[in-house]
Amino acid sequence: MSTRQPPIINAPWPVAAFALVLVGAHLTRILLPDSLQNAVFFYGALFPERFWAPADGVSLDGLPGYANGLEAFLPLVASGFIHGDWMHVILNAAFLVALAKPLLEIFRRIWPGREPAASGVLLGLFLVSQIISSLVYVAANYPQGQAAVGASGGISGLLAAVLLLREGPHRWLFTRNFAVVSALFVVANALFAFIGPSLLGSGIAWQAHVGGYFGGALCMRAILSVMQARQA
Repeated sequence: MSTRQPPIINAPWPVAAFALVLVGAHLTRILLPDSLQNAVFFYGALFPERFWAPADGVSLDGLPGYANGLEAFLPLVASGFIHGDWMHVILNAAFLVALAKPLLEIFRRIWPGREPAASGVLLGLFLVSQIISSLVYVAANYPQGQAAVGASGGISGLLAAVLLLREGPHRWLFTRNFAVVSALFVVANALFAFIGPSLLGSGIAWQAHVGGYFGGALCMRAILSVMQARQA
């Protein structure tokens, strides 16, 4: 009788390691003293009002604006490694494994013998998606909004990349199939924003999901163009 390994064990080691980083980051944060936990959240979470507040002033709720560009850029990435609770991080880690595994396998075939390059492309895709998702969330919550955390924006970008791969490297973004699936993704996230608080007890940063999805689609389109050129 054959037994199936858990997905995180069966995944390529860079994917499993990335999922474990998300889980480990959450574990580390909740084990910190309360003062340090608050500091991690303050500097790493997305606070839209802090982005819109003047650098030498305060937001509408009295939070200080970011002092410089680096301080403002940090939460665009760091927020993806902060999660609200165990359910949040475990769901994101599971989706990460499910989506990143097929992507890495394809990248490895395009960059044979250059595994750091394949894993680097996957990481870059995630980070670009996460950054764009953060920017969209901040823009959609002017001049203030709820603080947002989680890797869902980057993972939404990986989902778009997987769906775009089904269209093939010779197709562009606006195919009918991809447009229909993308529209369903936007509608589902908008609806989930209304039922999320009652279902999960917390709000859903649906704008970040949508931003990450289309950011990942654009990034993956660029990657596909490079892949197509390498195969020519």
